[in-house]
Amino acid sequence: MSTSCHKVPPVKSNYVPLGTIEKFNDLDVYVSKPTNGSKPFKKAVVVGYDIFGFHPNVKQFCDLLTKAGYLVVLPDYFRGKTAPIVSQGVQALIDFVLKTFPPEVIIKDTLSVTNHLKSEFGSKDFGYTGFCWGGIMGSKLCAIKEFNACVLVHYGPLQVDDFKKSQCPIAFLPSSEDQDSQPFVDAMKDKPFANKNFQKRFVDMVHGFAASRGDWSDPLISQRVNEVIEITGKFFRDNVGCN
Repeated sequence: MSTSCHKVPPVKSNYVPLGTIEKFNDLDVYVSKPTNGSKPFKKAVVVGYDIFGFHPNVKQFCDLLTKAGYLVVLPDYFRGKTAPIVSQGVQALIDFVLKTFPPEVIIKDTLSVTNHLKSEFGSKDFGYTGFCWGGIMGSKLCAIKEFNACVLVHYGPLQVDDFKKSQCPIAFLPSSEDQDSQPFVDAMKDKPFANKNFQKRFVDMVHGFAASRGDWSDPLISQRVNEVIEITGKFFRDNVGCN
C-alpha cells in the first residue's frame, strides 16, 4: 500500500455496476460477462481490489475490461469487511491486510475462484489484474503457474525476490508515487517471457487513480484510466488470448 492509503478515503461514485454478485463456494464474487458471447468463456480475468474492497470504481473497471471480450471476476477477498483507515493509523491497516488476509489465504481463495471458473464457465486461461494491495497479491500469484499474464496497477510495496519466481509476463503500471518497476523487470531478465514484460509510469497520477481513490469525473484521470484499460486489454490479448 502507498503511505497515503490510510490517510485518504475512497472517492464517492454514482456508478451503477452492470455485473452481478455470485457465490463461488463461500466467496462473494462480482461477475462481469461479455455481452457478445456465452459460455464457455475460455479466457477470464481475476481482479484484486485495493484496501477499500468492492468500490464502484473497481466494478466499473471490470465492466470496461469485459468490453475487451473477457469474463472478468472480482472476488470479495475481505468477505464484507472494511480495512481500517484514517483514525486507526497505518499499523492497523498493515495488520488487517497482512495478518487477517495473508498471501497464503488469498492464493487459496484465488485458486478456488479459478477452479470455479473452469468448472462453471469453461475457462482455461487466466489473467490477473491487481490494484494497490491487489498488486501485492499479484506479485505472489504470478508464481503459481495458474495465470498466463498479470497486470499490476499502482501497486503496493513489492519485493524483488517475488519476481524471481514469476511464471508469467507482467505489466507494471505505477503512479507517480509508486516504486520503480525496473528492478522487478530485471529480476525476470532470464525468464523465457522476459521480452513480454511491460512497464509504464503514469507520472501525472497519484496512487489509487485507477481504483477507489480516482475521481473519474476528472477528464485527465478518466483519460489515464482509459489508457490503463487499453494497455491491460492489449497485454492480455497478447499473452492470454481472446475469447
